[in-house]
Amino acid sequence: MAAQTSRAFVRPFTQCLLGVDLPGLSSSQRDQVSEFAVFHVDELPSVLRLGCNIIAVPMRGVVALPIGSNVIAWLIRHPLPLVGEYVRMIRSLAYTYVWEHWPDTLPDGSGAE
Repeated sequence: MAAQTSRAFVRPFTQCLLGVDLPGLSSSQRDQVSEFAVFHVDELPSVLRLGCNIIAVPMRGVVALPIGSNVIAWLIRHPLPLVGEYVRMIRSLAYTYVWEHWPDTLPDGSGAE
């Protein structure tokens, strides 16, 4: 595992992304999915992890804005270079966890328990 965790940057972004993408998930489910994403980002090789954290830091700032969820929704629809890959990576990790652990989940995230 990495000496430094990216939890402070990746987790808030993942929580916001799940709120936009899968609003039907409960808060405990969002927490589990977020921890899964943080774990896998922390397990990336050092150069890739550094790249993710370089993108994650400003994205953490975006999430802190009052319009953060609107910006995330816009980024989902309009992938930007590098930032779009970060959004796609976090979404992929989240979707993997959700549909592996709760296969009866509906597209909005509801019905997952």
